[in-house]
Amino acid sequence: MAVGKFLLFFGVVAIALGVGSTPPRAADETDCYGSPGEAVRILPAPLRKWGHIACTRFGHMLESREGWVWAWLDGSGSVAIPSQMVKHDPMQLGNESYFVTIDVADLEPKALVFALSVFHDALNMDEGQVKGYRVNLTSVSGDSATIYFLDFEKFVGGMWCPDDACVPQSRFMIMERDHGADLRAASV
Repeated sequence: MAVGKFLLFFGVVAIALGVGSTPPRAADETDCYGSPGEAVRILPAPLRKWGHIACTRFGHMLESREGWVWAWLDGSGSVAIPSQMVKHDPMQLGNESYFVTIDVADLEPKALVFALSVFHDALNMDEGQVKGYRVNLTSVSGDSATIYFLDFEKFVGGMWCPDDACVPQSRFMIMERDHGADLRAASV
């Protein structure tokens, strides 16, 4: 059930972005002008360190900020989280599809331990202290998603966690471009 919902939520990313391609960007930064006042345009900390809201022809997307890379663990492509949460055939809605809330909270210790166990599965990682965050995203459509972010200091891990049951197939890494070589050795 959770895997099916994961495919529904992230399915639009593969369609909209294409495997291994760059996100479909608006013509320039001014394309965000005209977004409704309730649209989230500035991310809360610490999410704004690694990400930003991009305005695309398919609506607003949460994705990597300049100097950072969000990538699937298997190296198959970039990760972006669309506000238009559809299984396939995303419409070219532009600024009509956007996030109305993006809330960040620290993970409670028990939730952090669980998230780490799911994220570590089949990975060879040696990390120090970890901070965990629960990010709840709500789209103007009323759809919502919960993403856990795990800050390992040298990189960040992310995964979709509906109803506090994380989906291992949704794991991705966020890293600064300068640290990419260090991380290739960490994955299996």
